[in-house]
Amino acid sequence: MTHPEKWYIPVTEDNHAELNRWRQSVATGHRSHQLRPKLDILLSKHIKDGSYYYASSLEGFKDDPDYNDYQEITLEQFRQITNSQPMKQPKHWCIEATKENFSELKAWWEENANTDFDFQVGYTLMSEHPHDPSKYYNGSVAQCLFEYPQFVEITLKQFRQITNPQPMTQPEHWCIEATEENFKELHAWWINNAAERYTRFHDFSIGHTLMSDHPHDESKYYSGSVLECIFEYPQFVEISLEQFRQITNPNQTTMSKSIQISRKLLNEYYDAATLEQKTYLTEHFKLDGSTTIKAIRGLHDMACEGWKPKIKKNHPDCFPKESKYFDFTEHVRNKSRSFVSLEVCESLGLAPNFIQVRNTSNPETHHRSFYLSNSYKWELKFDGDAMVLIPTKKS
Repeated sequence: MTHPEKWYIPVTEDNHAELNRWRQSVATGHRSHQLRPKLDILLSKHIKDGSYYYASSLEGFKDDPDYNDYQEITLEQFRQITNSQPMKQPKHWCIEATKENFSELKAWWEENANTDFDFQVGYTLMSEHPHDPSKYYNGSVAQCLFEYPQFVEITLKQFRQITNPQPMTQPEHWCIEATEENFKELHAWWINNAAERYTRFHDFSIGHTLMSDHPHDESKYYSGSVLECIFEYPQFVEISLEQFRQITNPNQTTMSKSIQISRKLLNEYYDAATLEQKTYLTEHFKLDGSTTIKAIRGLHDMACEGWKPKIKKNHPDCFPKESKYFDFTEHVRNKSRSFVSLEVCESLGLAPNFIQVRNTSNPETHHRSFYLSNSYKWELKFDGDAMVLIPTKKS
């Protein structure tokens, strides 16, 4: 079956989240707008701007002579045309409470939230509020998504699927972003599963995204956020830390693995501990010295600066190895690839961006090296005991 070049599809309660996801990936105008059921029409292309939608009822759209040659398509046709997949259940979801769905949403909220405040029509129900246990945002879903862009709007049908207590199937292609809280656990799995040439010479860091398998290499990670990863590889599904643990080790996580330390070392820790640390040792270490990797790391985290390196040295297998490389990802993300301002470049007589962070698909150099402009020749020399880099003009 051939598909029309110019098409439209009315936005409904059942399809708006899926349609909005596609529009956000292609739109160049009005990107902050969230498609509204019964009020917007998704288009193959807007004739005047890059918004990809028409703000009107279906009747109003059909009366517009500029779009007489546009043909209506079904959701199934939309998926075939755009190569879009049915929307998977997101980790961070939200749905606006309306008069029609309020009783159903509030019943779930009352069972799962922990707050004295009340949930009302016009508020947005959330899988988890980032800052409190309320599980809602006291505003519309558009306002919620603007303030918390990591959340994804879902339909009532998806809400029923998510909240219906059925065992969740594990995706074939999964990814999870490394945070300060989960990094050690994710890094330990990465060390054991990625190809040695990546674990030896590259660095999986906080802010990167761990992947079940990278589509193009054996690194098993993406050097960017989970949103960037999914945008580039839409076949991947974000998972929670609990899902990661179930997928990678259904019987026992790396962090909960039992280990044994000597009674002498345990006594040494106890004698040097504060009252709070002694309580921790009593709770997490048995008298014979048996404990877990997680307990060792917890002891390290609460230790004073003088004892942290000692604990790491005593238990090297409990800690991920530190990379020798520097990571400039945050600089690139928050500023630019350039390390020298335009004003300084002009005052030196050098071209703008004569030295900048390398941004490449090669994991050996990406965001961990400097690119030197080919407008100049570059000489690396020793000046006494100093190493210097000299730019010279090309003849």
